[in-house]
Amino acid sequence: MTDALHGFLTILDLLGLLMLGLYFLQMLLSATLPRPRRLYPPDDTLRFTFVVPALNEDAVIEATVRNLREMAPDARVAVVDDGSDDRTAELVGRLALRDAGVILLRRVAPEARQGKGRAMNWAVSQLLRDLRVAGADLQKEVFVVVDADGRVTPGLLPEARRVLAHADVVAAQARVRIRQSPGKLGLKNVVGRMLEQQQDLEFFITRHIQLMRSWWHSAALCGNGQFMRASYVASMFDAGQTPWPDVLLEDFGSAVEARLANPRHRLVFLEEAVTQQGLPDLRRFSRQRARWTQGTMQCLPYLAQLWRRPVPLLARLDLSYFILGPWLSGIIVLSFLTQPLRWAMGTQGLVLDAQLSVIITVINLIVQLQWVARYRRENRLSLGRTAFTLASLPVYGFALFLSLPMAYRHYFMGRVTWDKSQRHAEPGHAEPGEGQPGELLTVGRGSD
Repeated sequence: MTDALHGFLTILDLLGLLMLGLYFLQMLLSATLPRPRRLYPPDDTLRFTFVVPALNEDAVIEATVRNLREMAPDARVAVVDDGSDDRTAELVGRLALRDAGVILLRRVAPEARQGKGRAMNWAVSQLLRDLRVAGADLQKEVFVVVDADGRVTPGLLPEARRVLAHADVVAAQARVRIRQSPGKLGLKNVVGRMLEQQQDLEFFITRHIQLMRSWWHSAALCGNGQFMRASYVASMFDAGQTPWPDVLLEDFGSAVEARLANPRHRLVFLEEAVTQQGLPDLRRFSRQRARWTQGTMQCLPYLAQLWRRPVPLLARLDLSYFILGPWLSGIIVLSFLTQPLRWAMGTQGLVLDAQLSVIITVINLIVQLQWVARYRRENRLSLGRTAFTLASLPVYGFALFLSLPMAYRHYFMGRVTWDKSQRHAEPGHAEPGEGQPGELLTVGRGSD
């Protein structure tokens, strides 16, 4: 019994070391690979339609529609009301009456509230029908998915025109930035502000990973700021498939579907950003990440397809690593859970040399510090804000640790929770990464 347990724990620890090695390799490549070069000129004939899924978003939807119309006056904005019981449809309807560039698409029960993917598939099928009736060239039509709290930056569509000028590019993903909540830092909101700061840092790191993925044309699609060429979407419907699969992580699933559909398809990353609110609440943040993790676990059946279809090798390896991520991360949880058993049975599994353990710890610390240093340089953070970012790392790690068991529990219980992010009205907001130094040094009553 003891020998079998020792063997099991040794295999568990070896898998943990392998996972750690793959993580370090990903971080190294993301930090050192140069940016892909794009030499083709912009395609000024492309036409964009923003698609905004909305469920009870009256706190933010009007400001979002106005932003999209101001940033892209030649584009249409289609808001998909998925059975809201607040004033979302009313607010969008008023805008649509005054502006022909705004479209309200409404889903009602029992079809409504079945998940973002189903809402997207239904809405885009309606838009495609209208485009075909109008005789539009679907190769020149592009759908842009924007969250209900999303704001696009002025350079986003010009960059998209350059990238989508290549006929093989069927999808692209914009960089995501987190808008920091306004107001003073206080005891009541310090954890929330830490989470917001870490979410922006997380998307900063994701930006470098996405640039790496752009080398083999497999940038992950993240929902907010997702570009999809209408001709590709139409081809999926014509083949009897839905572009956004019925999983909790429908955006990533749509990226895998695009790569599986044709080995020539390219998925690229856009460096211009779309911004969104962060989640300044530990419980809500952990639930969101649990949903994302569970959604990735639901994508496990794609693994066999990736290795059966003619997908380029690097794209195949990268997508496989992403899909296996939650299962590999489960090894860490299992290692923690087996500690009492190790102590009780007097066996430790793989015993690492003390110097090797120190080296692994130092490498991991260097990885984290170099990302914070890069983030500080890009955002020109003060020393106070940098110290705050460093202090936030344990809070963020704890929140992720809480989310993993929750994701596993929901997955194995078959519980599909289509939780939506909660928004808050923004009378004014700080830009991503910005903040007044006094906000970080003043501890007072504050506000949530």
